[in-house]
Amino acid sequence: MRRFHGFLMCLLIAGAHGCGSPAVERRASGALPTNVVLLVGDGFGVGAWTLAREWARASGVETVLDTPEALGFLTPHYDGGLVTDSAAASTAWSAGRLVPRFTIGADGKAPLFVDLANAGWSCGFVTTMRVTHATPAPFYAVTEHRDNEDEIAAQLVGARLPVAIGGGARHFLPDGDGGSRGDDRNLVHEAELAGITVLREFHAPLPPGAPVLGLLAPSHLPHEIDRGDGPDLPELAVAAIRRLQAEGRPWFLLVEEGSIDLAAHDFDAPSIAFDGVRLDRTVRAVLDATDRATTLVIVTADHATSNPVLLESARPESLGVVRASVRAMEQQIFEGESWNGTPDGLEEKALPIVDRGAGLTHLSPEDLDRLVAATNAYDRAAALGLAVSRRFGITFLPYDDLLRSDQVHGHTADLVPIRAWGPRAQDVRGVADHARIGRWLREVTRLPAAPR
Repeated sequence: MRRFHGFLMCLLIAGAHGCGSPAVERRASGALPTNVVLLVGDGFGVGAWTLAREWARASGVETVLDTPEALGFLTPHYDGGLVTDSAAASTAWSAGRLVPRFTIGADGKAPLFVDLANAGWSCGFVTTMRVTHATPAPFYAVTEHRDNEDEIAAQLVGARLPVAIGGGARHFLPDGDGGSRGDDRNLVHEAELAGITVLREFHAPLPPGAPVLGLLAPSHLPHEIDRGDGPDLPELAVAAIRRLQAEGRPWFLLVEEGSIDLAAHDFDAPSIAFDGVRLDRTVRAVLDATDRATTLVIVTADHATSNPVLLESARPESLGVVRASVRAMEQQIFEGESWNGTPDGLEEKALPIVDRGAGLTHLSPEDLDRLVAATNAYDRAAALGLAVSRRFGITFLPYDDLLRSDQVHGHTADLVPIRAWGPRAQDVRGVADHARIGRWLREVTRLPAAPR
């Protein structure tokens, strides 16, 4: 029985390439793609995928993530341990090498977009996060730590990518002009003087010719549930594809749905579901906008976050009552400050907000104690998210374990899926680490092999 179980797992994970065969390293044959789209669901592990999938199914939506041409798994390792952060994972994809956590770029190695541009490719990205954040940054920048976002912003302006769209305007403007830079540099002004078109609002089609830098929010873009009539990620992705296609060269686009990870850190099951379905809609839009014969489309994650679990009592069909993210409700309740009053006073203020936002009409004494004891917005959101998600029969890692995870705050060592469509899609079958994927990206884009 044990031998049969091992054989069955081998079939599920390794697929047609055989048990134990290392994904991507095989130098598989076949036509190389002319274009590549890498879509990243930050924190989008199997638990988050399951949650989004069940919400979609309850809503009558067929998910394209269920039907890849090839499926494999990635280990979320970094240079030094089991559980990566987004910066180290993205650097591994860009440089083909595992690096320490929080690192943006690898010493002595140019970012992938720099090497591709030198080889005649057109490159760009769209993200729901700040354009200087941990997933997009390693593709164009090198710095010691992911928190150096002012420095990363300057490198992005210098990179002159044909398209770079997301949030994060605050890192391009000095403190006195509505930004958060500690120096006096106005990078928006510098970018415009350098011939870059800076957009503060999205409109399609994107302007032709000059590089486009879209700074659509001071920080991250909203969760799907809070988006209102703001730009939708599928719209951003398709507009970026059209802009890159207009260059008339091979192109590479990075697309990040980073809000999933934010929701998972907040124990916000409804937002994980809605943001996960937004990722699925984006994948479908990308597949519809590209030629399957020439474009390699890859969907993966850097790591799992907080491991959402649907219990036997789960009611994903009820998520439709939710009208606001946990983070939006936390901001309304606490207004940026810790609670200094009584638990009863907190309950009186919070209940109307969480009732309107999530149909939650009761906070337990334990919920109130956690909310009163929380000393920052991060812990308050997680405590509130735990209460909201429990209403729908969805749970996570233990709250106390999350608080003790002071480095990566609930990231786990679970394998994460990698899916692919198009030329060389079958290469992703099996189990690999992020660095192998980075070396493979250089292979399929005809770059010299990255040193290990």
